[in-house]
Amino acid sequence: MNTHLYKIKHFNNTLDLFSSEEKLYTSKWFMDFGKFGSEVFNLDDKIIYKITKQFQFWKWKMVFTIKNSQDVLTELISQNNRKTIFSIDVDEVTYETNIHFKKKISILKNGEKIAEIDESFSDNDFKDSIKLQLLDKNDLAICFLLFSCLKIGETEQGSKRIMPSQKQLEPNEEPWS
Repeated sequence: MNTHLYKIKHFNNTLDLFSSEEKLYTSKWFMDFGKFGSEVFNLDDKIIYKITKQFQFWKWKMVFTIKNSQDVLTELISQNNRKTIFSIDVDEVTYETNIHFKKKISILKNGEKIAEIDESFSDNDFKDSIKLQLLDKNDLAICFLLFSCLKIGETEQGSKRIMPSQKQLEPNEEPWS
C-alpha cells in the first residue's frame, strides 16, 4: 500500500495543510451569532467551502452544514450518540469518519479506508504537526474538509479537552501506522 503523506499544522483557530513545505489548504473557524462557522480556503486564498456547526437537540446529533463554492448544500451528520462516527454523501459517494483511540481518525469512501489522520505527535517526522496519510491525492480536499469539520471550535492542539472514555471510541480495524 503506497500512501501520500501530508502535514497539518493547528494554531489557535486555524488549520494549515502542507505537502512537504507548500501550503495547499487553510481552514479558519469563528463564532457567529452563537454558532460556530468555518471557511476552507485553497492555495489561492479563495473560499472553497463554508461550514456551520450545530447541535440538534431534538435528534441528539451534531450536524455540519457545508456549502461549496457553487452554493451546493450538503450535511455531515453524526451517526451515533457518542459522536464518533460521521457520514456525508457527496456526488453519490458516501464518506464516513471514525474517531479512534490514540487520537486517530479514519476516513472511509463507500466503506473502503482512504485516509488516516494521526494527532498523537508520536512520529518524529511529524513532531509538532498532525499526520495525514492518504491513498489517492484526488481525495485530499474532501479529507481536509471532513477533518476541519471535526476540529471546529478547538483552539489549541496541546490542550486537554473533555473527551469520551477510550472504550467509547471506535476500534481501528486497519491501523496504517
